[in-house]
Amino acid sequence: MKIAAAVIALVVVILLLLPVFNAGRKAREAAKQQRAEAVPMRGMLSYKADAASLIECATGEMFVVKFKGDWLEVERAYVSMQLDGAPAYAEFRGRSEADSTDGRVRAGLVIEEITMLRPDTSCRP
Repeated sequence: MKIAAAVIALVVVILLLLPVFNAGRKAREAAKQQRAEAVPMRGMLSYKADAASLIECATGEMFVVKFKGDWLEVERAYVSMQLDGAPAYAEFRGRSEADSTDGRVRAGLVIEEITMLRPDTSCRP
């Protein structure tokens, strides 16, 4: 009788935890999909006072850079160059992402994988 109750309790615990594990798996799959959607890009990255922007080389369009994806690595590399807000040339795989935290839609750029960040290079035609 005690063994049956223990087995039932174990099954109940497993059934309760399945959604938690499933949610984690879904989040990992979504992140993997987002990385797969990233495309090669290049531009001039500026960062100062917790705000980052990038002027894309191909179009001259300015994007707000979101603090997601590979941002922590990008931030560390940029700060270590001691540029104090001056632009650095960046090559990376990125994607656009829109959000609406306050009802207004804002487009931004997510750097998924940085491949180059150099202070002594600029966009070239």
